[in-house]
Amino acid sequence: MGTPAHTTGDQDPEEPDGVLRRLLTVLASAALEPSLAGVLLFDLPPEHLPAVSRTFARLLGRATDAGRPAPRTVLDSATVDEDLWIRPRVRRGPEGIGFTFGPGPLAEPDAGPRLVVVPDLARLSVPGRRAAVQLLGADTAALEHSGIRHHWRPRARWLACCRSEDAALLSPHLLDRFALRLAAPGLRPHPGPDPLGPLPAGWATALAPQTPRPRATLTGEAASAVLDLLDEQEGGGNRRALALARIARALSRLDGPADAAGTPEHGLPVTPAHVDRAARLIRLRTPHRPEARPEHAPDREPPEPPGAGRPLPWPEVPRGAEQEAEAGVPVHGPESAQPLGPAATPGEPAPPDNLPYPEDAAGPGHHEATLRVPVRRGAGARASRGPVIGVRRARDLWDLAPVRTAMEAAKHRAVRGGRGGRLVIAPPDLRGYVRAPEPVRMLTVVLDHTCRGGWDWYPALEPFLRWAYVTRAAVHVVEVGGGGEPDELRARAFTARSTRDPRIAAALARHPGRATPLAHGLDLAGQALRRAFRHHGAGPVEALLVVATDGRGNVPLAVSRSGRPGPGPVCRTGVDDAVAVAAHIRALGRSRLRSVVVDPGRPPYTRLPAALAEALGGGVVARADEQDAPGAPDREARHG
Repeated sequence: MGTPAHTTGDQDPEEPDGVLRRLLTVLASAALEPSLAGVLLFDLPPEHLPAVSRTFARLLGRATDAGRPAPRTVLDSATVDEDLWIRPRVRRGPEGIGFTFGPGPLAEPDAGPRLVVVPDLARLSVPGRRAAVQLLGADTAALEHSGIRHHWRPRARWLACCRSEDAALLSPHLLDRFALRLAAPGLRPHPGPDPLGPLPAGWATALAPQTPRPRATLTGEAASAVLDLLDEQEGGGNRRALALARIARALSRLDGPADAAGTPEHGLPVTPAHVDRAARLIRLRTPHRPEARPEHAPDREPPEPPGAGRPLPWPEVPRGAEQEAEAGVPVHGPESAQPLGPAATPGEPAPPDNLPYPEDAAGPGHHEATLRVPVRRGAGARASRGPVIGVRRARDLWDLAPVRTAMEAAKHRAVRGGRGGRLVIAPPDLRGYVRAPEPVRMLTVVLDHTCRGGWDWYPALEPFLRWAYVTRAAVHVVEVGGGGEPDELRARAFTARSTRDPRIAAALARHPGRATPLAHGLDLAGQALRRAFRHHGAGPVEALLVVATDGRGNVPLAVSRSGRPGPGPVCRTGVDDAVAVAAHIRALGRSRLRSVVVDPGRPPYTRLPAALAEALGGGVVARADEQDAPGAPDREARHG
């Protein structure tokens, strides 16, 4: 069956509005196909979520007889069971105004389907996750809560957002409920009533409730195509195959019949072409559809992964090299100069930011080490900190939840009989907030990619990463001199919730670049440490700073801040700026901050890491294979 001209669900994402049209196709498929009730968007900018949810609500309104946008319910970390399943109602009786309970928003008392919006799936409360697992993909549901007995067929659609690095922290049972997945990190909606673009006329006809919707039949060839695309994937079970087949069925219905008169008897056939379009819609990458990688030049070999092959040979130490460095001679030799500016490293693989199943690339499981809940600390009276993740029976009079307390007291109002219609609150009715503990430990890692060469730095960094994983410390990573940076005069940083964040593994495997803005990287690390100490001002915070570098900074701090190269030679300005910034970090206090410099031992300037460690007030950790390198005894003596 040919594809109509208006169907652009498989539009190339590099074309204008390609991501917008793909997202519009996903939302229209979910509105048309009840089995595709879960839509999961990875890395969607939070400021664009209202526009996407309004579009989805209008599409759901088109698909029902209501004709108005579907009502929306937002779930977050503070959602509890009472917010989902029951709803207090006010009624007037012989004894005055009273309260009663009816089915809540997820029990769908309304005529049409409801849109459930989850701004951050990783921070969704346990009752919200449990509701998603129970309702998404279910044919029927039953509610027995607070004297209510209700049976219904779930028709709600779920629109959830999540960062791709947080998918590894979620349960597979929860992620499997979301059949439609799309990565939208660079989404830019249009201003106006149609932020995702105009709805094609054929789609509007297919979504109209008055239009008889023909039956879509999955052909044998299409079923074989689904199995061929997913036969070699590990995990996922049968839900991924069912999701791919249902997406293909929705695309077949959006295409419309080729012969409207003969469709009701025979139905719409779902062909392998629809399956292929469904796989391209969610960017499914399988062994049959490998990830696109940059092609290498014929005369160049692809780059080897870090640590692969034999280490690079150690250069000979020139006589008097260290004395020349201390005398003010430029750190770099008289080799040909290279202009600094935006440059990309050829052959470096692009990060997999469009994978529909990022949980398959998760790091090591939690069986690697024992997890300990961090100790909460407070000063004086008990402080209520951390995001609200639930409500429980109050244990004291601190941090009470007034609305939940009033609802609990309203359940027993008829029995207690307060005077003048007053609400009587008993001690068992008190409810308090449950807050997530804030991390009181922090690991800050500064990675100087230009110091690696043939050195595999993971064995030297592994003890610090394991400490952060066991203690559940927050991880702040600063990258210096990475290849492919848009601005190589500056360092960049990111904060991860745990060491299982895929961005940490990608940072450890990044190729080196040309510039080394070490002073700017240490400045970013110092800013992160100062923010952490101010935020936890009520109690001490244990922080660990690990700097993996050879100390050769060739970009002054002023150049990094301005973004423009200086007119004259750099000489030792970048090194001196790095030492000066390290001295400011040392002033934060050794009682709460420990600093370590990982020395790769690269001659001829082997004193630079020791000088940086002395400025930080910390120690030096030598590379594991340093004793095999020339000049190792001298470096060991200098480091003490």
